[in-house]
Amino acid sequence: MKPLAIITGASSGLGLESAKALAAKGFDLILLARGEKRLLAAAEDIQANNPQVSITAKVLDVSDFDQVKTFAASITRPVEVLMNNAGLMGPDFKLSEQGIEIQMATNHLGHFVLTAGLWEQLNYAADPKVISLSSVVHRRGNFDSSNIETVRGADEAKYNRWQRYADSKLACLWFARELHNRITAEGGQIKSIAAHPGWAVTGLQENFPHVLDPFAQTAKQGAQSQIYASLSSDIQSGDFIGPNHELWGKPMKIKGSKRSHDAQAMAALWRTSEELTGVKLLTKR
Repeated sequence: MKPLAIITGASSGLGLESAKALAAKGFDLILLARGEKRLLAAAEDIQANNPQVSITAKVLDVSDFDQVKTFAASITRPVEVLMNNAGLMGPDFKLSEQGIEIQMATNHLGHFVLTAGLWEQLNYAADPKVISLSSVVHRRGNFDSSNIETVRGADEAKYNRWQRYADSKLACLWFARELHNRITAEGGQIKSIAAHPGWAVTGLQENFPHVLDPFAQTAKQGAQSQIYASLSSDIQSGDFIGPNHELWGKPMKIKGSKRSHDAQAMAALWRTSEELTGVKLLTKR
């Protein structure tokens, strides 16, 4: 049986480029995204170019925890790579189906639920990896991860779209690191790895064009960090992968901000995430 990779936000940008790369390496794929038309077109194209593997497309809004739980429960085979790639950047204020600000619900909390739901299938794989997508703007993230209402972000009057994006991407990095800590504490085999693309123009920037965009990386270039995290044999759990020049370049192991190593903050975010989602995962800490 071929290894299976599940990729969220797989219909365009970084997720689509990652899907193409993993299919070429012999992975069966389950591609997840909100928009059916673009998702089906992407799956059809990848399948046509990689007839040796199986490509499945499923419409999923990762911000909706009920949808995520239903999808995860449907997976019965081992999962070699879970790429938590889907993301929103700077949208107008909106709440998810569960009443959580949509960027935090999509970028972090929905992936928390998905990872928990697929935990058994990940453990069945030979060399399982969970890839969490952060960003260079995690350096601007700064929020109280122990405060459930802060993480929920349901007060529109306090909404700052760019600060919230930075906070959500710091949350993704904290999640990856706390997941690694908890796996280590339990002696588990799953690798938790964070990655960021640097400065890359993808679908996230469609509504926010910038005069300097021509100097940015393409989505294919930006995706190299998460592809490297998925495929490289020298990757260890707890690693953070990004471009060697921060905004662009070849993927390498990086450290991230000082705040991103705050053990108390990452543990507090885990507890808050459990409370907001009603999901428990790796509780032995």
